[in-house]
Amino acid sequence: MDQIRKKVWALLLLTLFIGAVYAQDNAILIEAENADSIGTDFQIVEEQNVTYVTPGTDFGGVTNPGSEDKLLIFTVTFEAAGTYDLYTKVRVGPNGANDDSFYFARTFGDRPVDQDSGWVRVNNIGNGAENPNDYVISYAENSAGNLVFKWINASENGEGAAGGTLFTVPEGALTQTFLIGSRENGLDIDKIAFGKSDLFYTVSDLENEGAGVAQIPDDVQVTTLFVDLSDSLRPATRAGSGALYGITADLPSDIDNLVAPLKPRMYVQPARSGAGFQQPIGAALPVAERVAETTAEVTFRLADINPNWPYNWVGWDAWEAEIRAIVQENNEAGLTNIYGYEIWNEQHGTWNEEANGGDFFTVLWKPTYDLLREIAPDARIIGPSDSYYNRSRLEEFLTFCDEDENDCLPDVICWHELGGPQNVSANIDNYRNLERELRISPLEISINEYSSDNHDYEGAPGVSAAFIAKFERKGVESAAISWWFPPYAGRLGSLLTTNSLEKGGGWWFYKWYGDMTGYMANVTPPSQSGDGLDGTANLDMSNEFSSIIFGGNLTGDVSVDVSGIPESFGDSVEVMVEEVPWESRNTAVTYPTLISLTTMLVESGELSVPVEIANPLYGYRIYITPVGKMVANEQGFEEVPGKFSLAQNYPNPFNPTTQIQFHLPKATNVKLTVYSINGQRVGELVNGFQSAGTHRVQFDASNLASGVYIYQLIADGYSEVKRMMLIK
Repeated sequence: MDQIRKKVWALLLLTLFIGAVYAQDNAILIEAENADSIGTDFQIVEEQNVTYVTPGTDFGGVTNPGSEDKLLIFTVTFEAAGTYDLYTKVRVGPNGANDDSFYFARTFGDRPVDQDSGWVRVNNIGNGAENPNDYVISYAENSAGNLVFKWINASENGEGAAGGTLFTVPEGALTQTFLIGSRENGLDIDKIAFGKSDLFYTVSDLENEGAGVAQIPDDVQVTTLFVDLSDSLRPATRAGSGALYGITADLPSDIDNLVAPLKPRMYVQPARSGAGFQQPIGAALPVAERVAETTAEVTFRLADINPNWPYNWVGWDAWEAEIRAIVQENNEAGLTNIYGYEIWNEQHGTWNEEANGGDFFTVLWKPTYDLLREIAPDARIIGPSDSYYNRSRLEEFLTFCDEDENDCLPDVICWHELGGPQNVSANIDNYRNLERELRISPLEISINEYSSDNHDYEGAPGVSAAFIAKFERKGVESAAISWWFPPYAGRLGSLLTTNSLEKGGGWWFYKWYGDMTGYMANVTPPSQSGDGLDGTANLDMSNEFSSIIFGGNLTGDVSVDVSGIPESFGDSVEVMVEEVPWESRNTAVTYPTLISLTTMLVESGELSVPVEIANPLYGYRIYITPVGKMVANEQGFEEVPGKFSLAQNYPNPFNPTTQIQFHLPKATNVKLTVYSINGQRVGELVNGFQSAGTHRVQFDASNLASGVYIYQLIADGYSEVKRMMLIK
């Protein structure tokens, strides 16, 4: 009996020990409204079963809380000594950059409220985690955006918190005091939590005081993109394919091969350029004439009539004279590809009321609007072109312009999205709500400048993927990649390399976008906000193909689950997966990389395609056709007899040699490459300049195993792939 009692006692001690260790690994959760002390600047709000605290005033320009009225004070008792990360569940308000920051004390204990050194500012909270199984890591890895409650790792993302701001709990002092300070009145705080700094916690762990893990399991890295081909959003318009100052009178020189294949929607260009104007090159009228035979229309940015930045207002008389001259020149040119006239640009940073003689709306907007309606009655008027989305600014603008007041509403509403794609969806939703509140009929939306917040990534496929997807889902009418490199206009928004104007990875990604015809299909990403995995899809029933372009700020395995595949495609389809790399905006890319070409079974109109994203800046495409129709070329995805073509090898099946024939309508550089079914290159049959005509090449597979192989022809932007069978 003694031995049994000893074993039972040992087991009990072990159980208690394991329970104690487990408890130490649990997150410590605190409701924000349960603070020991709540400063008068905070209000407690109850909303749909959520209780949170929110600041009552805006102190965006301050670098520390400055007053005890702006403090939340918590007493926290920890299970064990150690170092901890701070997590907060917050909601960013509708004004984005004005509603997204708060402070926390750099260490436990009381801190001087007016000394910067004692405080960490958490700012620019673009991303976060909201799904229960999401691990809360950092802004880059998590994708939930504004207007939703989301968890963030504040320790990892506080400004000036390089390597993370860790909170140390010493032995014998497990109860500590912790402070949070308010900064901007659009930020709501629902909960705070502390978790061991060497562990990872999911949203569910933080919500339920669960235990963290030492390593994120591999199986949770798979993220799913859902594509419903039966759900049509609208006809293919390629709304996001434009650029700001993307073309000049001379660059790019080859419009047919560098611009037309992108099927661009709209380019924003300076109404005038040269000496005495804001932009030195790129005037809109010569550009409109150059792209007249393409799909592109051109916006005339009238504000660029003025010199310098911020604009040096030329005065009404000179302004009116220039606008009259511009409209007359356009009428005489007889062009039909003028998108419209953008009256001004970034009013709040470029219009000086004192220097310019008064209020922007009455001195400039209304008179210019009336002038354009007089001399160009059929033209679209565009504005206000704010530097970022701001609800209160737009409300002021729309209220002034409403027909019951001044009757000068633009035909196209526009603003910039230069901080990445994180808030695009929320901003558009917020704007549409504003229209409904003001009883204004929906206006067309143009995002007339968009870019990653890291402008070196301009044009990177992985960044553009998230932008384009949101533009399509939200019905944006046009959008233009921003232009951050003044010496290098004419590069299509960094789709072409700076010096040699060669095709970059971004060019190929937008070429995939340009190839989309038929209608755009609905795509559901893991999160509607953020810069994570997202994509755009189309279905063309006439030409029998669907394509899905995607990417985002993540790496690892993703699953693209496709539903609504038409019955006419058959029980099996061919699925091609391609990757376009991107190293920098100055790195040329010869052509996309073929990852795989497989025949897949379709079950109830559905299939799932696994893809590994190697780099968050890369772009990917899945291309689906009925079996036997896989062919790609610059004009679209269809057979084009008599032009570039690649014949089926003969004999097929073969052992061990076969002939491959291809046709070139002109002399050009050619690559003919053979791959295994897994995408591994096993032979390069041609790599160099070839004359026009029909060419035959023999392929010897003596050293290869039996199986299916893929051969691909690349010539002058044309790409075609076929399959062959080796049987030994």
